[in-house]
Amino acid sequence: MPVDLEFDYKQSTASMDIFSQSSIDELRAWTEKLDKSKYVPKDLSDKQILLFYNACYGDVERTKSCIEKYYSCRKNAPEFFDNRYLHLEDMKNAQQVLEFSFLPGKSCDGYDIVYHRLHDTDPSKYSLETGVKLLFMTLDACLYKRGPSPGFIFLFDMRGVRFGHITRISLLSLRKFFIYIQEGVPVRMRAIHVLNTEPVLDKLILLIRPFMDKKFFDMIKFHNKTEDLESFYETAIPRSSLPPDHGGTLPDTQTLHKKCMQQLQLLEPYFKAEEEQRIAALPDKKREKAMEKAFKNLEID
Repeated sequence: MPVDLEFDYKQSTASMDIFSQSSIDELRAWTEKLDKSKYVPKDLSDKQILLFYNACYGDVERTKSCIEKYYSCRKNAPEFFDNRYLHLEDMKNAQQVLEFSFLPGKSCDGYDIVYHRLHDTDPSKYSLETGVKLLFMTLDACLYKRGPSPGFIFLFDMRGVRFGHITRISLLSLRKFFIYIQEGVPVRMRAIHVLNTEPVLDKLILLIRPFMDKKFFDMIKFHNKTEDLESFYETAIPRSSLPPDHGGTLPDTQTLHKKCMQQLQLLEPYFKAEEEQRIAALPDKKREKAMEKAFKNLEID
């Protein structure tokens, strides 16, 4: 069953720098003929396809590769992409420990901004897997509502990150995260800004650098706690698009986080439909196992 998204298709395509409906039609026809071993649903909507097409700047072959990688990653990382329900216990904990938001404002270049930081800095309460799940739910919610974008900026506040957090990171989960974010996510990634860097930064870079290609690593900009951010406000993200915690005029980060969680809660039917669409695309035996697992998790309250 096709999964609908909220954004307006005609309005979005009219504002895109590259668009051809014939390319969208070609991509839809391609998905319908794909073998099930690729895990790609045969009923992708034009809106779903448009996100990949935009992310790949209208290159049809790159778009095909991105779609295949997207669904392969989601199949192989259920800890990130399955059972995206905020009422589950691990998700309740994550909402108390972490903060996320797709900010209401834009960057200086008109890009969307996804924000993240720790709310509770106790390492024993931190889980990378549930944190990544919430991060990608937040990103998916932004795409669901706003549609294709000229670019995305990830804004991470590192304040409170300690060595204890790093010791709780699984290398396998880290590898899955970077494969998806670099090869499968349907956005134009423009920059990653890390504010309030902590002394543990060197150890963190040592851990994550092997999973990043040079182009992705070069997108990351680090800002220490004593840095004058005036240049950042003028060239990257204006004060009008930042919370007061970072010198801006938006509501505080906890208020933004609570609003974001409310939006994710309202999007539960979408997250459920998206997972069901992926399950339906699996080969028969894998589909039966996935449906049984999904049904069991829905019974947990």
